[in-house]
Amino acid sequence: MIYTIGDSFTAGAELKDTQSAWPYLLGIDVVNDARQGVGNEFIVRKTIQAVDELKPSLVIIAWTSCGRVEFADDQGIYDIWPGCSSKKFENNQYKNRKELIKYITTHNNEEHEYRRWLRQVILLQSFLRDHKTPYLMCSAFDNQIRNKKYQKHNEHYWNMIDTTQFIGWPYEGLVEWAWGTPHGPGGHPLEIGHQRIADKIAEYI
Repeated sequence: MIYTIGDSFTAGAELKDTQSAWPYLLGIDVVNDARQGVGNEFIVRKTIQAVDELKPSLVIIAWTSCGRVEFADDQGIYDIWPGCSSKKFENNQYKNRKELIKYITTHNNEEHEYRRWLRQVILLQSFLRDHKTPYLMCSAFDNQIRNKKYQKHNEHYWNMIDTTQFIGWPYEGLVEWAWGTPHGPGGHPLEIGHQRIADKIAEYI
């Protein structure tokens, strides 16, 4: 069984049938835990839980933008990011969340976000190795751009990442693999794009 985790690019946002998302095109029994709009903290905790409970034969992690951050309040757990806009935050009960979005949009530090993600990659790779769980990683979007932007001052982190298990490292990911194919109004790849992503990942499997 393959366990996959990621954001909307892995969940199959804007597809007519989410069963056409790239995890299901790998031709093997798949549990796809991807969710739209989630951050990397969600990905880390769900992966740890899945390794413990499901004992998958292979884990495939499609990291989302390192700018997404998970918070929690009395309404539950939620992810936001600089410039985040969503109808689900329009309800007055989410007033505090909207204030937080405004703050991090104005005061976020991109390189700090990026370094936090590099640490998440390093720590989750260590966890998966320690639990003898085969895995592959890739990036959906944004992290590839930040790799180019912030490589110079973060090579000590880069040197700790097992890049042989990270497909497309450092400058390619789901966005690049689906480039030039039809996309939905929200910018997500459609069926042809998901097939290209699946083909790319299948090469490594």
